Amino acid sequence: MSTIAPSSAVAPTPASSSKSSFDAKLDIAKSSKILVDYLNDKGQSAINAQQLSDLAQAPAGAVPADVAAAASYMTRHTEVFEAIETHDVPLSDGLSGVWNLEWAAAGGLDGTSIDAIAKMTDAFDGAIAKSAEITDLTTGAKTELDAAKQRPNA
Repeated sequence: MSTIAPSSAVAPTPASSSKSSFDAKLDIAKSSKILVDYLNDKGQSAINAQQLSDLAQAPAGAVPADVAAAASYMTRHTEVFEAIETHDVPLSDGLSGVWNLEWAAAGGLDGTSIDAIAKMTDAFDGAIAKSAEITDLTTGAKTELDAAKQRPNA
């Protein structure tokens, strides 16, 4: 059995950037803790959904990478942010106090359906991304192999 290695023309894509690598290790508690620390450092007692979005989309260097990743986690998992901000009030207003994030950082949502759904979503998103990388690599290798099998016109 022979193995065909992709040529230099088919360069593998990096597994992930440092930001997305860090982001892949985030969960509800870690993201909440990072945001609590950031808000406390800035003297803010609350954050709303728009501010989270702004932090997540901030240009590189405008906010620490871990803060941008934590905000991105919360904006991807809107049900998580809603569960955090409504754990002490009946209705969502899109505004979460630091105390709500502290509750989540201490494991307030551990073992809940919200936690399970967020973990499953992250797992599926990771599998989809890996599948796309594999498809890119194998398609490139197959194209090169097919091209090598072509005979020049005589």
